[in-house]
Amino acid sequence: MMLVAMFTLYCSPPLQIPEDPSSFANKWILEPAVTTDPRYIATSEINWNSMSLVVEHYLSGRSEYQGIGFLNLNDNEINRWQVVIKSHCQHIALHLDHAASNITWKSLYPEWIDEEEKFKVPTCPSLPWIQVPDKSRIDLIIAKLPCNKSGKWSRDVARLHLQLAAARVAASSEGLHDVHVILVSDCFPIPNLFTGQELVARQGNIWLYKPKLHQLRQKLQLPVGSCELSVPLQAKGQ
Repeated sequence: MMLVAMFTLYCSPPLQIPEDPSSFANKWILEPAVTTDPRYIATSEINWNSMSLVVEHYLSGRSEYQGIGFLNLNDNEINRWQVVIKSHCQHIALHLDHAASNITWKSLYPEWIDEEEKFKVPTCPSLPWIQVPDKSRIDLIIAKLPCNKSGKWSRDVARLHLQLAAARVAASSEGLHDVHVILVSDCFPIPNLFTGQELVARQGNIWLYKPKLHQLRQKLQLPVGSCELSVPLQAKGQ
């Protein structure tokens, strides 16, 4: 036992004491841990050859772009975009707060609601809105969507939330310039927001849309699901 203890002491690395004992505490204070909601993690790999092909062939007016918004993409993917696509406009990382964990697909699309409002007025759960920069014009929105093929990917709250956020950024655009949306997804996007007629091109898991903004704004005024009526029966006035 004494030989083992001496051998362990001999082989152990020397103890290093930093000059500033408070450096570790300052590091944890200044660099808090970042938590990621697993529901929003998109594991799809971006095929940059396909992305470059879509941009080169179908976004001919990108030289006039003032801003590109990135939703649910990490820093490495945004930096890779700048290297591969070589766009000189403003690059904006869009922030979206995650939906509460108690918001489920069943709460958004229940089997039954009180349509006649006998007991209460049915309302939909509140999903956080996307934070759109006030003074920035965004001509292209790129959003990466989760796609859990092992589960019910078509009834995914996070997936729906991200597509709604991308639609709201596009709908907030002012002026007569065109706005395009690129969705990176291995699963089929929701056709209620971006229709097949608005699909400009598809290369693998890259879907390029040119939405009709007037119709998109009308869609976004509707309830997010069947959790409430679009026009309540007891609505006052027009």
